[in-house]
Amino acid sequence: MELSLCPPDGRLKSASQIARVSTEAWALQDFYCPSCGLELASYPQGTKVYDFYSPSCTERFQLKSGAHVFSHTVLGSEFHTTLNSVLLGQQPSMFLLHYDRIKWTVENLMVIHRSCITTSCIIPRKPLSSNARRAGWQGCTYSLDRIPKLGQIQVINQGLVREKAEILAQWKQSDSLLGTKPELRGWVAEVLTCVERLPSIFKLDEIYAFEDELGEKHRDNHHIRPKIRQQLQVLRDLGLVNFVSPGVYEYLGKQTIAT
Repeated sequence: MELSLCPPDGRLKSASQIARVSTEAWALQDFYCPSCGLELASYPQGTKVYDFYSPSCTERFQLKSGAHVFSHTVLGSEFHTTLNSVLLGQQPSMFLLHYDRIKWTVENLMVIHRSCITTSCIIPRKPLSSNARRAGWQGCTYSLDRIPKLGQIQVINQGLVREKAEILAQWKQSDSLLGTKPELRGWVAEVLTCVERLPSIFKLDEIYAFEDELGEKHRDNHHIRPKIRQQLQVLRDLGLVNFVSPGVYEYLGKQTIAT
């Protein structure tokens, strides 16, 4: 995989325009669909939300690029529109591409699987003031800390390219979360992020240690422990967790996640 971006177009003056054109061209020429492994195609210029799709498997993607590492948050669009997109199952997976503006090379690339983009990870921003041109408009951010590591598929890390077979394998495991309804996927993803912070084999008491943390996010729910057990059953049915013995579980997703 070639990591050099296309040379900046001399006709473009804006740094953001140069970056957009260069990174989109790179994705088309040097990357592939992480679902089927085949080439990508671009949507017509001006298409909202969607940037690329796979002609083979029809997966859709949105590219977000920047001269900074995407560490904790990613800027989103209008809050309620984004929520509805997730609930309707129309949210595309995302390419998070970090480039070096001096060398014009791709430094990091992560794919966020759409199954792990849930209502729980969408954080509303403060609405624009009454003096703003778009008064009342409310944006949002995606919290990467609330997205399971299973759905954060590292393709390039500090210039090192991961094997394509590993990318496809992690995508396939993330696909399993699509077996739950979009409106229920938030709880599944939140419990999964807790499971990922434990050893591969863990006990029920260890996952109960996250009760207060989950309770802070769901203050209207007074039955956190039963909810945790319910989500563990969902993860078992999805093939991501194995019930070893009473009160003992094994997480089956860690072997596909890049460390």
